[in-house]
Amino acid sequence: MASLNCSAAVCVICLEKPKYRCPACRVPYCSVTCFRKHKDDDDSVADFLNSDEEEDRVSLQNLKNLGKSAALRSLLLNPHLRQLMVSLDQGDNKAKLMRACMQEPLFVEFADCCLRIVEPSREEDS
Repeated sequence: MASLNCSAAVCVICLEKPKYRCPACRVPYCSVTCFRKHKDDDDSVADFLNSDEEEDRVSLQNLKNLGKSAALRSLLLNPHLRQLMVSLDQGDNKAKLMRACMQEPLFVEFADCCLRIVEPSREEDS
């Protein structure tokens, strides 16, 4: 079992308290079920990263910046936000769910925080 140093870490799949880290990419997960889902998602991510559509990609450095953000980690500790994200992830009609989530001030705060990290130039333009 790999130890987790950060007390604010959450499972990359279900957002519960993690017990382990992926040996390949070091993301936290809490169970074999979540690890398997992560591996399946990881294969999907690899397929996406190997595609030709680059305009919608977030750079690896910005992904790392998201992981290092104290503000983002703090927001992710909120159980209501975590439940919104789980519902969005598990839902069938993601576009409809995303529109509903964007009506929640907490989710909008989360989205804005993410965008400030991955697209800092847009904040400077405002």
